[in-house]
Amino acid sequence: MKLSNGSLQAVFIVVTILLSNCNVGSNETPNPDSINQESTSDTELELPQKRIVYQIPEMDNVITHKGVIYHSTNGLDLKADIYLPPSKEDNVEVPLVILVNDYPDSIVNNVWGCDQKDLKLFVSWGELIAASGMAAVAYQSQFSFSETDSLINFLSENAEKYRIDMDRLCVFGASANTLAAQSLLENDDLKIKCGILYYGILLTPDLKYYAAIDSAANMYGFYWKDLRPVNSIPSNIPLLVTKAGKDQFEIVSKTTDHFVSEAIKSNANLTYIHYPEGQHDFDILDNTKTSKLIIRQTIDFLTTHLLEE
Repeated sequence: MKLSNGSLQAVFIVVTILLSNCNVGSNETPNPDSINQESTSDTELELPQKRIVYQIPEMDNVITHKGVIYHSTNGLDLKADIYLPPSKEDNVEVPLVILVNDYPDSIVNNVWGCDQKDLKLFVSWGELIAASGMAAVAYQSQFSFSETDSLINFLSENAEKYRIDMDRLCVFGASANTLAAQSLLENDDLKIKCGILYYGILLTPDLKYYAAIDSAANMYGFYWKDLRPVNSIPSNIPLLVTKAGKDQFEIVSKTTDHFVSEAIKSNANLTYIHYPEGQHDFDILDNTKTSKLIIRQTIDFLTTHLLEE
């Protein structure tokens, strides 16, 4: 199967919009935004500076370990930012949410001059997750998806230092990062308790859209060749999948529809949220009650499967 020119253009926009959330402006944090409030200051920001539209006051007080070297390869030190709850007790381990990276950061830097972990999208999600009682990690990647495995190994070796419970993991992928998140779901050695797939490109065991995704990966550079094969849609791992009804990217809409259909057939443990008026990147672009509610539901999903055991 080959992508049409229109489809290829759509995939290109998927990549560029994901990259467009980079923090290239001030380090100041917008005022916390309640579920019923509109954030005037945020609507005035350029797209690269936009944070998620739902925020809570505790986000200002999370503990952040920035620039932690987790792996060295080809003369390059790869770094991670680890977000921890504001009042984390030294003797209490907290579950971890991995904000998955499926792009060489050279691509991100060429467009916006920063790494994916520094996108305000990722920074604010890390802060919200930590403010909600869990740990989150965003990280650099440069040569291969296998660097995500190196990150996990590093965190396992340093779990006591950061008080992270590696037996309670969630993988969170958005846009094309959902492919790498799916690959992690295929790793039976990890103690993954749940997965989140936001407005993403998704693959199914029948490989229906394999050729289209392969063409997009070859053209635009997200990791693909070294991902683990998708052999099943996990029925034992709760999944949260979101779809934006006004997502302008055909490959996202088609693969999400097919993934959800196959997940239902396989009796997967699926929570599916369809936001009819939402657009791609609704969590930073749609400053609406519905968008904020979905973010809150996402946090509820995380706390249910990671904290309430």
